[in-house]
Amino acid sequence: MRRSPLPGLQRPHLFGTSRRARWRRWALRRLASVACAAAAIVLLVALVRPPEAPTTPVVVAARALPAGVDLAAADLHVVRVAAHPAPAGAVASPGTLLGRRLATRVEPGEPITLTRLMPRSPADGLAPGTVAAHLTVGDVGALDLVEPGSRVDLFADVGGPALAQDVLVLAVDTPGSASLTGSLPGAETVPPGLFVALDRAGVTRIFAGQRPDGAAPRVLPVVSG
Repeated sequence: MRRSPLPGLQRPHLFGTSRRARWRRWALRRLASVACAAAAIVLLVALVRPPEAPTTPVVVAARALPAGVDLAAADLHVVRVAAHPAPAGAVASPGTLLGRRLATRVEPGEPITLTRLMPRSPADGLAPGTVAAHLTVGDVGALDLVEPGSRVDLFADVGGPALAQDVLVLAVDTPGSASLTGSLPGAETVPPGLFVALDRAGVTRIFAGQRPDGAAPRVLPVVSG
């Protein structure tokens, strides 16, 4: 006896021979073709698209900050920028900057680099193997020619060849900082000087030339550029 088709397989609206059934089969094939094409495009874009560039966190100013302000958490904001190359002197963590004082004005969104900060001391930020040394000068007038950031050659005030060349000046004594007791009667006046960055060989070379009277050596700074 002939069995009738299962009810679930009877789809006259899809598998039939009518015009409407043929149109539906054509629409389904078109839809399947479009879906395959879209999937192929998505896969191709994913394959050819270059990977996202690595980024690194950088602390920037959350608002306009004037020179001389002590940085607080509300002044700082962290953004991510391209890791190569990262801004020179950029800081990744706000905690490194809290309490530090700005040396220059910073605009909103501008990275707060270490060069924008007031140094904690003359030795702050020196290269490894370099020390800060305070030297008295034999000619006070020479201090009018130098300022922090100047490059000088150092000579002994008693003559001779240069003791050190192309030396970075870190700070210069102000008129009131040379001696705290110089204005008192009978107090010895300490000559003013300057802080410079020297390697250890330069420090040894300068302080080996102690004056005959036992006082610290005095130098004559000459601006070298």
